[in-house]
Amino acid sequence: MVQKSVLATAALVAGSAAQFASFSSSNYALAVNVPSDTASSGSGSLFLQISAPSGTEWISFGQGSSMAGANMLVVYAADSTNVTVSPRLGTGHVQPQFNSDASVSLLEGSGIASDGSLVANIRCDTCLSWSGGSMSPTDSSSSWIFAFKSGDPLDSTDQSASIKQHDSTGGFTLDLTQGVGGSSSNPFVAASSDSSSSSAAPSATAPASASQSADGTPATATESGTATTSTVVTPTGGVSNPIVSSNPSSSSGTVVSLSPGDNIRTAHAVIMALVFVVMFPLAALTLYLPYTNKVRHIHAPLQVLSLILMMVGLGLGVQLGKQVDKLDEYHMVIGYILVAWMGVFQPALGLLQHIHFRKFGTRSAYGQTHRWLGRAMILLGVINGGLGFKTVGMIGSEYVPTYSVAVYSILSAVVFIVYLVVLLLPRYTNSADAAQSLAGEKPRPRTEGYEMHRRSYDARRG
Repeated sequence: MVQKSVLATAALVAGSAAQFASFSSSNYALAVNVPSDTASSGSGSLFLQISAPSGTEWISFGQGSSMAGANMLVVYAADSTNVTVSPRLGTGHVQPQFNSDASVSLLEGSGIASDGSLVANIRCDTCLSWSGGSMSPTDSSSSWIFAFKSGDPLDSTDQSASIKQHDSTGGFTLDLTQGVGGSSSNPFVAASSDSSSSSAAPSATAPASASQSADGTPATATESGTATTSTVVTPTGGVSNPIVSSNPSSSSGTVVSLSPGDNIRTAHAVIMALVFVVMFPLAALTLYLPYTNKVRHIHAPLQVLSLILMMVGLGLGVQLGKQVDKLDEYHMVIGYILVAWMGVFQPALGLLQHIHFRKFGTRSAYGQTHRWLGRAMILLGVINGGLGFKTVGMIGSEYVPTYSVAVYSILSAVVFIVYLVVLLLPRYTNSADAAQSLAGEKPRPRTEGYEMHRRSYDARRG
């Protein structure tokens, strides 16, 4: 109550002049105006201006700290002079879908400027509460995300238009209290024309009929909770000057994260596929080589390298999971189990078997467990890689190209066939193994083979 009283007093002092909380990164900008009555009541409309430089295919700002549960406003070209605003809900690291329950309207001053830049002046009646989240109009540290894609204009008035994968994403906080003030029905046009007051204009919390439709005529009022969305507004009075670009020092947002696109996701996928599909299986097959010290000189070093890469892949996966707010889904949980086993228990069992072999010259339960559970975990890792694709999105979508799934599947099949062929190869003789033993190593029985496998020695019996 005290905060609302203070804000109301501040609004009276400021009169009807609109205030703006703003953020800008590489000329991708957001300006937010919180009308005085919205701030004092805690509910109502917000006014947002989204602007982007020429060469932008689409630009999006969203309320929330991650894609999952975010309330997004995506803006792209409708044609050579107009823009489309598409309200969407984020569900994770997949293309956000059109939100038919949103109530937003494009206002006068929206469009494409002579220099090719995009400007969207938006009234949003559902930006304080949406399916999956909410935001206080007086939050001094509100969480936001943004993403953009450079390229040719979409030229579409379809609010459900498919958008390509973003080039870059980021997160920031915005002090909404800096945007409290004014009662204009379009504070951005008022600001562009240097109007200091718009008290005679309709209230910012007026019904949806106060907004304009695609042809500039008043939009039809609708019942609360249903979409009342104007996709295109012809800028009869010209395109508004972006609030941030006209006053760069006004940017009040604080960047909390920046991502150079999907490099982290790609690196995580490539590293983990390399480790579980290629390196772990092939390193295991080195035990069948006709070489005496294969465990110390080949098998162990390769597995250590695999473990290092696995830990790097885990780190990238956790970082990615934090960005998309997905750290406890099935793909991630299985990954934690795999990393724990392959990083801790599997090496420990291998070391215990090696110590046992040096003392007794025989295989043990350590070795059998190391071999069979190791194979099972590698197979589970390959399967979990496929689940990772499903976590990201549908196969064939922009986020999960069909070729990536095809390459992964073919590579997995080839390595599996190679593994089976090596296992089923005729047993060979290696007399050098019998002649060379490590210092202090007990002579191994001929039927026991080299630590994990008997193949190298069976041919010498008799």
